[in-house]
Amino acid sequence: MKQIIITLLVVIFLILGYNLYSDYKRFHSPGTDYNSIQKIDLKYHDQIIMQNYYQAIEDLNGFVRLAWANNDVDVRNPDDDDDNTKALVNEYTKKLGVIKMYESRLIQSAKMKSEGLNDFDVIAFEQNDYKSIDYNDFAKRKFLMDTYKNNPEKYSLKIGDINSFVYEMQKILVKKEYTIPIDGVFGESTHHALMKFEKKNGLFPDGKVDALTLNYLLR
Repeated sequence: MKQIIITLLVVIFLILGYNLYSDYKRFHSPGTDYNSIQKIDLKYHDQIIMQNYYQAIEDLNGFVRLAWANNDVDVRNPDDDDDNTKALVNEYTKKLGVIKMYESRLIQSAKMKSEGLNDFDVIAFEQNDYKSIDYNDFAKRKFLMDTYKNNPEKYSLKIGDINSFVYEMQKILVKKEYTIPIDGVFGESTHHALMKFEKKNGLFPDGKVDALTLNYLLR
C-alpha cells in the first residue's frame, strides 16, 4: 500500500512538473517573443517612429505574458472562446496591428533606399498619402527627374530627338489625354502636345522640356 501511494505521488509530481515545464517552455523557448524583423530601415529618418516601433514590440510581448500569467490564456493560440478570451485576443490583435503598421513603413523605406533613393525621397513618398500602389510611379518620376538633371542639355528635347526619354514623355502625355504616337521620336505631334500642356498649366508654351515643364508633367 505504501509503495502504491509513493508511486501515485511520484506520478502526480511528474505530471505537475511536466505541466510547469511545458508552461515555462511555452513562454521561454526561442521564437516565443515577437522580434524586430531584419528587412526594416534601421536608419529611418524619424527616430521617434523607431522608438515607438520597439516600444510596441515590448508592449506586445509583455501583454502576452500577463494574459497567460493572470488569465491562463495564450492569446497567440487560445484554447477557449469565452468572452474574456475573446477580449484578450482582440487586444492582442490591436497591439500586433500597431507593430505591422510601423513595419510596413519601415520596410517600404528600406526597399526605397535599396533602390538608390534617400530620406528626402522617402519623406516625399510618405507625404503623398503613403500609397504603396503608387510607389512604382513615384520611383519612375524620380528616375526621370534625376536623368534630366544629370544631362539637361541632352534631355531638354527638340524636334528630331530619338531616345527613351522621349518615349517616357510621350507615355506621360498620352496618360494626360493627348493623342500622340508613343514611338520615342520627338516629332511635330509631340511638340504641339507639349505646347498645349504648357499653355494649359500656365507655362511658357515653347514645346520644350525644361526642369519646370518636367516637374509639371510628373505631377
